[in-house]
Amino acid sequence: MERTLIAALLLWGCANPLPPPGGPPDREPPFVRAVEPEPGTRNFSGRAIRIHFSEFVDRASVLSALSLQPPAPMEFSWDWWGRTLTIRFPRGLDSATTYVLLLGTEYRDLAGNHPDTAFSVVFSTGPELDRGAILGELLDPQPQGVYIWAYRLDGVLPDTLNPSHTPARYRTQLGRMGSFRLMGLPAGEYRLFAVRDQDGDGLYQEERDALGTTTHPVIVRADSPVTVRLRLGAPRDRTPPQLSDVRPVSQRRVWLEWSEPLDPASLRAEGFAFADSAGADTIAVRAAIQVPQRPTAVELVSEQALEPNRRYAVLIRPGSVRDTAGNALVQALQPLSFRPVPIPDTQAVRLWTLPGDSARGVGLDELLELFADAALDTAALECTVQTVQGIPIPIVQEAVQQNRWRIYPRQRWQPGEWHILQLHLRTRAALDGRPLRDTLLRFAFQTLDPRTCGELRGELLDSLGCGGPYVLQLYDRVGKLRRRLALSHPGQWALSELPAGEYTLEVFCDADGDGAYSAGNAFPFRFAERSVRAGPFEVKARWSLEGIRIVLPP
Repeated sequence: MERTLIAALLLWGCANPLPPPGGPPDREPPFVRAVEPEPGTRNFSGRAIRIHFSEFVDRASVLSALSLQPPAPMEFSWDWWGRTLTIRFPRGLDSATTYVLLLGTEYRDLAGNHPDTAFSVVFSTGPELDRGAILGELLDPQPQGVYIWAYRLDGVLPDTLNPSHTPARYRTQLGRMGSFRLMGLPAGEYRLFAVRDQDGDGLYQEERDALGTTTHPVIVRADSPVTVRLRLGAPRDRTPPQLSDVRPVSQRRVWLEWSEPLDPASLRAEGFAFADSAGADTIAVRAAIQVPQRPTAVELVSEQALEPNRRYAVLIRPGSVRDTAGNALVQALQPLSFRPVPIPDTQAVRLWTLPGDSARGVGLDELLELFADAALDTAALECTVQTVQGIPIPIVQEAVQQNRWRIYPRQRWQPGEWHILQLHLRTRAALDGRPLRDTLLRFAFQTLDPRTCGELRGELLDSLGCGGPYVLQLYDRVGKLRRRLALSHPGQWALSELPAGEYTLEVFCDADGDGAYSAGNAFPFRFAERSVRAGPFEVKARWSLEGIRIVLPP
């Protein structure tokens, strides 16, 4: 009913007045200067609602952002007079009902400025006015446009409530500040969701909409507002990857383009094959690797050169490909055919590391990643590390796939020293036949000197306890994760050997034990994990910042 009202208003839209020419650019956000009836009005018997804006606004955007909760009767008319919108209800509103007029944050003025916050007014057509309120904040860098949906659970089977099917009776929309107020609520227990509703249809779509829940039940009382904080979780990926294109690169190399990034650990040569169009021959794949710096591309290397005058199809075994969310390809795809490129592989293979050659400030426990732009025989690669003084460092060398390795010390790198990573390749060519420019390579890196670092020390307090570990994550000024620490129980903690700089700390109760923060689930419902953010903290060289007290909220 509510969306029908909005749609009808839009159909009756009229032209916007033009702003006067000249003058400085308008940067001021619009806002509601006054509304009739006034907030808190009881026994309202009028048949019109008037909204007075601070300036001329885009009328269509106002009407699309406007709603009345509960939905208004169908018979109405409306008109604009300058900066005032009047909505008339010839038969009046329902008796003895608390209404909430909501104007979201997606309307704009004639210069395109959006309001800082949503606007709402509560009034009643009877002697009683529902006075329950939820005040809250969304902890998100981009809260503009996110909706808060509230469902009253009294008289509802909570396990059957699904926001994908049932729109919320109470809702509001966030501005750029991220704070919100839900007013005029009857007392009772509520379930709250923060939703980035991409298509604005009022229903949750888990593969498109980011969502977050509260950490505990929300009990609304008439005598005092309840305060909550929410965070958004990413949309849920439930769709297996889809093959979108096949691109031959040479007579032995073929690139497969996928609809999303793949998990490189899922790629195995035996999961792929080439078949000629006549079905007479099947050619095995010798290597399947993720193309460096292109997470949606996979390179297949055939056991033998493909004939340019024949067409081939790529065969993919079900279950041999997974995306980064763990969704596997469960059924065979319709084969995509291609004709090989009659170009031999002659370009020399390139290898590089992350951190790069001559990197400074490498952490004493930091791992190195080695990449190649071709598939190699992993058994033919030997890595050693030593300091410039010739002190050998015992290392672990792990092959992630045939063109990517992880290298890290069995204990720690030497502090404040230059190290040399030496690669010895006992082969002259990659698996696709391309030559190696060098079979002996060296990369240098310098580690942190702990004597020039600082540290953070403090105490974690939690009165409720946690069903799993407490996870502390330290982020630098640009938001990059720099350190991670797990605690089995509240108490003292320390993060040492930190380069000087500004840091922010995030702590959460990892109740499900998966090592990642959970913002909750819509259906079946699950509360968000409790979390808190602290900082920023300024870390200085050779200095310990102590006494940081972090309290995990209930």
